[in-house]
Amino acid sequence: MLREAGAAHAKGDLKRATALAQQALEMDEQSIQAKLLLGVIEAKVGDPTAAVGWLRQVREADPGSFHAPFWQSVALHRLGFVAEAAESVQAALLLNPNDAQALAQLGRCLMDLRRLPEAEELLRRSVHLSGGAPPVQFQLSLCLHLQGRDEEAERLLAQVLGAMPPSAQNFEHLASYLMTQGNALGAVACARRALEVAPNSPSTQLLLGRILQEENRAAEAEQLLRKAAESGSKDAPTMARLGTALQGLGRLDEAIGCFQNAIAVDPSQGYPYFALVNGKRVVDEDRSLLERMTALADDARLTPRDHSFLRYGLGKAHGDLGDYQASMENYRIANDIEADLRFHGRLFDFAEYTDRVDRTIHRFTAPELARMKTAGSASDVPIFVVGMMRSGTTLVEQILSSHPEVGAGGEQPFWVNNWPLAVDGAKHSPEGMSKLADRYLAILTRLAPGNRHVVDKMPVNYAGLGIIHSVFPRAKIVHIRRHPVDNCLSIYFTPNRVMTEFAHVPENIVFAYREYLRVMDHWRSVLPPEALLEIDYSDLVSDAEQVIRKTIDFLGLPWDDACLSPHQNQRSVVTPSVWQVRQPIYRSSLETWKKYEPWLGPFGELLPKTSEMKC
Repeated sequence: MLREAGAAHAKGDLKRATALAQQALEMDEQSIQAKLLLGVIEAKVGDPTAAVGWLRQVREADPGSFHAPFWQSVALHRLGFVAEAAESVQAALLLNPNDAQALAQLGRCLMDLRRLPEAEELLRRSVHLSGGAPPVQFQLSLCLHLQGRDEEAERLLAQVLGAMPPSAQNFEHLASYLMTQGNALGAVACARRALEVAPNSPSTQLLLGRILQEENRAAEAEQLLRKAAESGSKDAPTMARLGTALQGLGRLDEAIGCFQNAIAVDPSQGYPYFALVNGKRVVDEDRSLLERMTALADDARLTPRDHSFLRYGLGKAHGDLGDYQASMENYRIANDIEADLRFHGRLFDFAEYTDRVDRTIHRFTAPELARMKTAGSASDVPIFVVGMMRSGTTLVEQILSSHPEVGAGGEQPFWVNNWPLAVDGAKHSPEGMSKLADRYLAILTRLAPGNRHVVDKMPVNYAGLGIIHSVFPRAKIVHIRRHPVDNCLSIYFTPNRVMTEFAHVPENIVFAYREYLRVMDHWRSVLPPEALLEIDYSDLVSDAEQVIRKTIDFLGLPWDDACLSPHQNQRSVVTPSVWQVRQPIYRSSLETWKKYEPWLGPFGELLPKTSEMKC
C-alpha cells in the first residue's frame, strides 16, 4: 500500500496518496514511511501545522532521515517560523551538504531574515548544483535586488524568463511575488512577458495595470484596465479586481459598478461585498444588501478568506448604521479568521519585539547620529511621512503631493529591507551609506520624475528613522499621530494587504502601539528639531489650513492652494484609505472609540494615557 501511495505521490495525485498513506497508518500506527509521506504532502499543499507534527515524529524515530527536517523546514516557513525553518533545513544539510533543494531552502530562509550575503552564497551553490534551475535563479535575482544590485538582478531575471516555458500563469505568479517584495521593475518585466504570451488575457492585463498603477503610471494603467473590463466582464474575480484598481484611480462610481457586476455574476464571493461597502457610506436603503451579506456569512461552504471579507464588510456596514455592538462582533470574527489563516496558532513574540526596539534605541544615540550623518547624502529629495499604521499617513501624502513640486512615492519597502542590517552596523561605512542613498534616490526618481521632492509614506519607517536620518540628514520627516484607541481600532477594523505580526489580536495591537510610542519618544529626543515635524490627526482634520500651512512651511516650500483640496489629487491610491482620501477632509473619524466604548476590551487600556499625551 505504501508503494502505491508513493507512486500516486510521484504522479501528483496527492489526494489518492494521502488516502493510501492514511490506510497504511491505520494498519501500522508506527509506520515511519506513512508519517513521512503524510508530512511531505501536508508541507507541500496541506496544513503546515499537521506537517510539522508528522515530521517531528519521523525525526524522533529516525534521526538519519534527510527528508523529515527538509520538509519540516518548508512547513515551518509556511507558518512564518523563519528562524526555526532555517534551523531545520540546516539539520538536513548536515546529512546531505550538497543537496541543491536544501541549499535553496536555507538561502530563502536567510533571505527572509535579511542575512543577504549568506543567502546569496547558498543560492549560487544551489544554482550550480541544480544545473541552473529557474526557480533558484529567480530567488537569487530577488536576493541581488534586496542588496541593491539591481542591474545584476535584472540581467539574471531576464535570463530566467527567457529560459522558462512560455506560461502566462507562471509569469503572472512571478510578477505578483516580485511586487510583494518591492521589486517593481522585475514585476513589470514578468507581467509584460505574461502579456506577450497571452495578449488578450483579462487577468494579465489587470495585473500589469495594477502594477503600473502602484508605480504612479496611471495613464498606462487605465488603458490596460479598460481592456480587462472589455474582455473579462463575465469573470467575477476579474471584475472585482478591476473595481479595486478603479477605486485607486479615483473612479469610485465605476468601481461600485464593477463590484455590483461581480456579485451578480457570482454572489458567493466575500471580497466584492466588502469592497462595495468599504467604498461608500452605508445607509438605510442598503439594508437589503446587509441582509444578503448576513445570510451568506452563515453559509458553511464559504472559504475562510471569503468569510473574513464578509465579516469586515458587515462590521463596516453595521458601524455606518449605528449598530456598534454588531459591528464589533463582526470585526472580532473577521480578525479571528485572519489570525488563524496568517499565524496558524503562532504566538506574537512580545520579548523579541521589545528587543528590536531596545537595540534600535541603544544603537542610534544622539552622538552616534551626529557622527554618522557626516557621511550622509546632501540630497533633500525624500520626504518621509511616518506613524503607526492607520494613523493618517495616506491623507498627509495626498495633501503634500497636491503641491506642484512634490511627487507621491507611496509605501516603499526599501528601508524595511535595509534597516535590519543597518541596526547591526553593517552599512554604516561612508561607502555603504552612499550606496544606500543612491539606490533609494533612483527609486524615487523613477516613481516621480521631475519633482523637487518625493513622499515616501511607509508608516513603519518610524522604526528606522535612525538610519534614514543618517543617510539623508537634510530630508524632512513628518510624523502624524492619532488618538491611540482610534488608531488601534482602525488597525483592527481594516484587512491588511500584507501580514502584520501584531495584527488581529487586541492585546498584541495595544502592545505594539506602546512600543511605537516608546521608539518615537527616543527619536524626539535625539533627532534635530529641523528634521522632525509632529502633527496630530485631530488638528489636521479640525483646522486643516493652519496645520497644512505649518507643514508646507516646515518643508521649505512656497504655499499652493491645491494642498487644501487633497481629494482632487488625481494620483492613484492603493492603500485601504482609498475611499476616504477621495472625500473632502472630514472630522467624522474622530473619537470613534466612544461609539465602541462598552466593547473596547484591551483597547480601553490606552484610554488613561490619553490625558498624558498629545494625540
